[in-house]
Amino acid sequence: MPDPIDLSIGFPEDDTPDYIKAAGIRAIAHGFTRYTPSNGIFELRAALAEKLQRENNLRVGPERVAVTSGVTVGVLLAYLALLDPGDEILVPDPYFPPYFALARLLGAVPVPINTYPSFQLTAALVEKHITPKTKVLVINSPNNPSGAVYPERELRRIAQVAKTHGLTIISDEIYEYFCYDGPHFSIGSIYPQTVTLNGFSKAYAMTGWRVGYMAGPAEFMRVINDLAQYVVFSNSSISEKAALAALRHSPTRLTRKYHAKRDTVLRYLDGTFEVYGSQGSFFAFVPLPTGMSDVAFCQAAADQGVIILPSRAFSERRDYVRIAFAAPHLTLVRGLKILRRLVQDLPKR
Repeated sequence: MPDPIDLSIGFPEDDTPDYIKAAGIRAIAHGFTRYTPSNGIFELRAALAEKLQRENNLRVGPERVAVTSGVTVGVLLAYLALLDPGDEILVPDPYFPPYFALARLLGAVPVPINTYPSFQLTAALVEKHITPKTKVLVINSPNNPSGAVYPERELRRIAQVAKTHGLTIISDEIYEYFCYDGPHFSIGSIYPQTVTLNGFSKAYAMTGWRVGYMAGPAEFMRVINDLAQYVVFSNSSISEKAALAALRHSPTRLTRKYHAKRDTVLRYLDGTFEVYGSQGSFFAFVPLPTGMSDVAFCQAAADQGVIILPSRAFSERRDYVRIAFAAPHLTLVRGLKILRRLVQDLPKR
């Protein structure tokens, strides 16, 4: 497709900041190009522990933090540590695809929790899906693909349900800096049996550097460190030095920029699409007119030069689409106008 309007992939339009690039270049120039410890260099883990204490109220030290080659590897490591074949893992629907795929790969049973149409996970919904086989609950707030942000009061109720049933929570907080209508809250600050996942891809525009991290209970992290030796052996030494430099600056400027993008999406889609969620992250997950399938609408959009993704990639539903709004402003507006026109013209087609 020549010169497409790409509203499909969730990565920032921004280039990696120069000070982060410079740190990576220095690492190469100084010969910091060999294997690192499988759980990451100590100075980065120490800086991450300080960040988690300061910003997320997680009481962890460097020994309870591990660096991973992106958040998805963190998900895999957590699953390997926590799930046996036949175990059930609760996953709010819609969901980031690896949550389901990796569970199935290991022989575990992912159980979707329908959160439509608000996309809000509640304690009552979690309780309803718990069985004697349930071991883990996945939380992703702000959420991909819906953009939903779970409020602190509900996360506290969910934590109480998890405690009652002895569940481990995996909390993916990669979009924590992209909360537009209220503060981000880390459930690990109130529920010790939480594995917190995060990374540098979104807030620091470092998608290609592949640096994630995870923190959790001491016994769990000892298992993670053992597993990491066989799954990844070593992360990128250069990327770890770049990530250490990244932590020295706040990413809030990027947050303000994407808040404005979110508001642009709401303004252009209002009256054409119903938009729930989108309190955070880069995404709008919107329902289609009755009778229109997700794949058919995505094809119609592609015919007009706009790439979006069908809900079936993220959900059991087949009547929504995901719009990523991380594109440059003018590109985003062009794409939104085309999508709006496609729906408005449907009765004439």
